[in-house]
Order: sequence, then C-alpha cells, then structure tokens
Amino acid sequence: MQAELQRDAEPSAAEPLPPRRWRLGPKLFRYVLRELAFPTLFALLGLTLLAIAADLIGFADLVVNRGWGVRQVVEIALFRTTPMLGRAIPFSVLMGSLIALGRLGADREILALEASGVSPRRLAMPVALFASALAVGALWVTAFAAPSANRSLDAALAASAQRSAGTVLRSGVVNTFGAWRIQAEEVSARGDRLRGVLLWVPSMGQTVFAQNASIEPDPSGGKRVLIENGVVLRQAENGPSYLRFDRMQELMSPEQAEAEPTDWLSAATLGELATAIGAQSDASQRRDAQAELQRRFALPVAALLLGLLAVPLFLSGGTLSRAGGLVLGLVVTMVYFGLLQLSNALARAEGFPVVLAAWLPDLVLAAAALLLLVGTRRGAAVSGRLRALRRPRESARERPLRARRFVLDRYVGLRFAELAVLCFAALLIAFVLVDVVDNLQWFTKYRSTLDEVLRFYAARLPLLVSRVVPMALLVGAALTVSLLGVTGELLGLRACGVPTLRTVLPILALCGVVALCYQAIVDRVVPHATARARQIKRIEIKNQATEQVSVWTRIGDHLYEIDRFDPLRGVAQGLTLYEVGSDGLPRSRTDAAEARHIGRGVWQLRDPERIEVLPDGPRFVPADSFAELGHDLNARVEGSEFSIAELRDEIRVVEQRGYSATPYRVDLNVKLAAPLACVVLPALALLFATGGPPFPRPAQILVLSAAVGVAHLLLSAVGASLGYGGALPPVVAGFGPIGLLLAIAALAAAGARIRRRG
Repeated sequence: MQAELQRDAEPSAAEPLPPRRWRLGPKLFRYVLRELAFPTLFALLGLTLLAIAADLIGFADLVVNRGWGVRQVVEIALFRTTPMLGRAIPFSVLMGSLIALGRLGADREILALEASGVSPRRLAMPVALFASALAVGALWVTAFAAPSANRSLDAALAASAQRSAGTVLRSGVVNTFGAWRIQAEEVSARGDRLRGVLLWVPSMGQTVFAQNASIEPDPSGGKRVLIENGVVLRQAENGPSYLRFDRMQELMSPEQAEAEPTDWLSAATLGELATAIGAQSDASQRRDAQAELQRRFALPVAALLLGLLAVPLFLSGGTLSRAGGLVLGLVVTMVYFGLLQLSNALARAEGFPVVLAAWLPDLVLAAAALLLLVGTRRGAAVSGRLRALRRPRESARERPLRARRFVLDRYVGLRFAELAVLCFAALLIAFVLVDVVDNLQWFTKYRSTLDEVLRFYAARLPLLVSRVVPMALLVGAALTVSLLGVTGELLGLRACGVPTLRTVLPILALCGVVALCYQAIVDRVVPHATARARQIKRIEIKNQATEQVSVWTRIGDHLYEIDRFDPLRGVAQGLTLYEVGSDGLPRSRTDAAEARHIGRGVWQLRDPERIEVLPDGPRFVPADSFAELGHDLNARVEGSEFSIAELRDEIRVVEQRGYSATPYRVDLNVKLAAPLACVVLPALALLFATGGPPFPRPAQILVLSAAVGVAHLLLSAVGASLGYGGALPPVVAGFGPIGLLLAIAALAAAGARIRRRG
C-alpha cells in the first residue's frame, strides 16, 4: 500500500501540484475497488442466506419426504432468492463500503493517504463507480429478473403441487384448499395418506369424520380425495341423522385447491404495469401500479446513493473501525426502511403524488450525502486538531498495570462478550431487515398501518432472537480468537506455556451460560410469541375488517364451524360445535345462531340445539345456553407453537388415541437439542481459529463461520425431515445434527493435538 501511494500520489518534480489537488492513481483506484468488493459481496451473500434460512427446513422436507426432486427445489429456491437480491444490493453496497473504509482507517491507510497529500474525500470516486456497477445489476434484477422469477415460481409451485398431492399437509394442522378444510391426526411422510381425518366437504356442506383418507393427483389438474369409513352427523328435516359410509370420492378442482391469490404487481412486466396504469379504472389499483413501476427504478438508484453516502458517513465518524462501519451501516439501513414505510403510506394517500412518494427515500439520501460530503471538508481539519490535542492527554492518564486475579479470564471474556453482543445486534438487525424486505410486499398489499407492523414484529422478535443467538456466539467466538491470533497475543500465550484450551475456556463458559438462558427462551417465550405474531398477521393485517368468514378449526376435542367470526368483538355467528371422541368420531353436535364471549372463555349461545350420539342413535337433548369455548376460537396451533411440556402432553394424547406421534416427538427432540448449538458451534469455530500458526485472518474466519452456520442449518433441516418420514428415530433426528458437529469438533481437536505433539 505504501509503495502504491508513493508511486501514484507523488507529484512530478518539474511541476509540483498542491496536495489538495492530488488524485488517486490507477493502481490505488483498483486497490480501493478490490477492498470494496469482498465485504460488499459478503454482505450480499449474508443477507441472501438470511432470507432463505427459514425455508431450509421446508425445502429439505420437500426433497426427503414429499417426492420433489433436488432440481425442482433448487429452482424454486433460486426463484425465491432472485427478488431478494434486487432488494438486498443497495444495503450490501452501504454496509460493504463502510466496512471496507473502516478497515482502511483501522489499518492507518487513510492516514497514509492524508500524509501523501490525497484527500480522503477522493475515495468517493471509486466508491461511486463500484456502487454504479451494482446499481445497474440491481436495476436489471428489479426490472426484468425478479418479475420473471415470480412468474416462474408460481408455475413451478403449481406444477409441483399437481405431481405431489399432499405437499402441505401436516399432522394436527388445519389445511385450507379453497373451500375445503382438512385436518388429520396422522399424515404419512409423503402427505398422501391420512388417519383420524376431519374434512369440510363443500359439495355436502358438512364435516366428514373419517378413519382414513388419501389424496391423489387427478388428470384434470385438481386432487382426488378418497374417504374411507366416514361418518356425518347432521340435522335433517325429519330430525338428526348419523350417516356411515365405507368409501366416498370427491374432486378438488384446481380452483378449489388454489392458495390465496398471488400479488400480480410483483410478477408484472414493465409493459404490463404501464398498460395497467392507463387501463385501470380503480384509482387505488392504478396508484398501486404506478408505485410499483416507480419503485423498480428507485430501489436500484438507492444503491448508488447509499454508496455515495458511505464516504461522508465514514469521514464524519472519526476513527471508524470495521465493526463500527457495520453498525453504522445497519443504523442507516433501518432509517432507510423507515423512509420506505413512509413512502408506502404516502403512495396510498389520495392526493399525494405517487412519483414523489416513491422517490422520497432516494431524495432524502441524496440530500444527506450532499450535505455530509460538504460538511466533512470543514470538519476534517477541526477533528484532526482535536485528535492531535487529545492524544497526549490520554497517554498521560494511562493507569499503571496492576496484578489481579483471573486477568486472562476477564480479558478474553470481556473481549468475547463485546464482540458477541455486537454480532448479536448486527445479526438481529439484519434478520429483521431481511424479514421486513421479505414481507414488504404483503404489508403494501394489505395496506398495513405502522402500528400493525410494529406490533407484529414485537411479537415476532423472540423467534428472530432464537435464530440469531447461536450464530452470534459462533461468529463472536471465532472473531475473538482470530483477532488474538492476528495481534500475536495467542502466539504469546502459547510461548508463555498457556495452553489453547485454557485461553478459550472463558468463551466456552460464557456460551454455556447463554445456552441455559436460550433453553428458557426457546421453550417458554418463542412458542407463544410465534402464535401471537401469526394471529396478528392473519387477523389484523391480512383482514383489515378483523371479521373472519368460514372459520373451521379444531382445538383439543372440539371442532368449531363458524360462518362469521369477529374475535375483537367476541361474536360468532352460525356456530356449530362438535365434541370428538377418542376414536375420532363425533359424540355430539351443538348448533347456535350466535355466540357471544362474556368473559373467561365462557360463551353465551343464542337458540342452541344439541344432538348426542347414543347407543340407539342420535337424538336431540336439552342444550345449555352457556359453553366454555375458550378465548380464541380460531387458534391454529402447530408443533413450533408448543412448549416442551405441551409437546409431551400432545404426544401422550395422540398416542392414547392410537395414532403415531412421530412429528411431535421430532419437534420435541429438536427443541431439547437446540441449546447445544450455543456451545458446539462456537467450540467448532474455536478449533479452526486456533489451528495455527499461521492463524486465520478475520475475513477467512467470517467465511468459515458462515459455512459452519449454513452446515448446521442444512443438517438440522435434513435430520428433521428424515425424522418426520420415519427414516431416523426422533432422538437421532433431533440430536443427530448437533452430535455430528460435535464429533467433527472432537476429531479436529484430536488431530490438532497430534500435530502439536509431532
């Protein structure tokens, strides 16, 4: 670097130039571009991995159990990732630029530039060129690649759903196919064979209770449902009836099996959007099309503006390090997301220009970059004088070292704690931002208010925290030891006879303490918070009127059918309540024109009628005007929403009914094994980080940490999928992935010990 500065920045002897006019030479220009490339691409890769991390388990299950090919799943993953790339490029440019400039500042290369007469503001030129190249790539993605990927994704999902009949079916979960509702106590690995089945059949207008059912693709494009040993309990004109049948076939047409309609704006081409703007008669839809068209160009321009903003942000931040650059980039990204939310709200407001609303975030970024770039010219000299005056005072105040107990433990532990907290904050913010980007389309589609979005993420935050903690410990531990190796401290400790295990022992001890707290979070906080976030998303965001139509759900031994349900008012109209026996067949049926929640889970029924199944047949019996139906009739509970105690209770109940509880047992073992990742992953990273000299540099250890994290996610996904399919025992499916990583760590430790002895 010093040689390049001397060759590129040294003025000609015949015609000297003032230092303030010296420019970056070609070699130095290329050097800065290379420094920008790695952190930017690493940030882009990290954001993309975060976006698809939540889908890895689902993708693995599709390959292992649902009969999908690896090529199909890879194509679908690429289709889902492509739109995310366009949205992630601007923020990757910002964070990558700040991290690269922070590294140049931490390594005193910015100081070398100033000493050679080159103003640091000249770095804006290579940053702008680099950001412009990525902005062009983002424009191609948002304008052409992303709409094509969305259309291809819809086609691939539709084709795969026709080939695999029961792709989305899960044990104990109510599944919706148009007007159909299906819930089964036991679902086969491929999802096409069901036991203990409840079905709402639209053609009959009744719920069918069946011992067995199967779902097969139909040549017409729909799905054929074969129901065996079924029972229907209903009210007829001549009284109650209890119908039994051996076999019945029903056809779900493609329209009935269709999921909720996709947002056509995200899949429309530029020409289709322009046509829709001119032909759309609905003013609201026309504004949505205009906003979508403008955003496809505004977002790539933001990549250039964020890159330009990075230089004055760095210069105004003083001695900004790599970590400081990352944190500052995340803060600016959060501010930009706030501007995007404001832009969406203004785009929906009647009377406000759509073009101005869509470009408002870019205008704010441009103004901020210009003001900061002008302001740094005056602030540089002042800050330099202040730093020069401050250094002697700081050195004069240095305290003499005092011998204390546990100096090494405190030093390593505090350094690890600082880096782990920093990594946790950075990863959590990145997770939230990626999740917001992923959900931004349906926030706009359902016209979500800021209050709804904030409450949704307040409820979703524990889930995101549970995903971040192991990765933060992994990266924090690896970076701590890597920095000790780079500065020579690790080698010095070895020279003094301090073994490596003694050096990293404080890190492992802190990870163990965090693992105990992590167990409580995963078991007690995450399940209820996830259920609450799902409820806010389904009721308050996706249905602004909050009133639900055609509610059909099972809670415990009760099945609820409701024509219209308003959970906020506590009113259910057209209520039918079934009591289901241990054999899966109905024991009674209660119908009421209306039910009102009067408190503590008790509902008052209007005009109730009750049928009980007696040995001599169904009969009307007197009905009570009050019933304990619970607080939330429309609860849809999945295995991820159960605590460990609730999972054990559910396993006991399901097995008492004679059904297999394998999926629940897999979920239970996955939850029990989750805290081990907080210790095993950092231990594995520590083994690689201490495998020197020479010791891995921070950039290398970051790549290695990302590989270890992705490997853990993939192994966990495949293990759970094999457990769901019965190929692995539930204990092996839950503890096997972390056990495999632990075995790798033990082998690596043994190999390192043998090499040191040799």
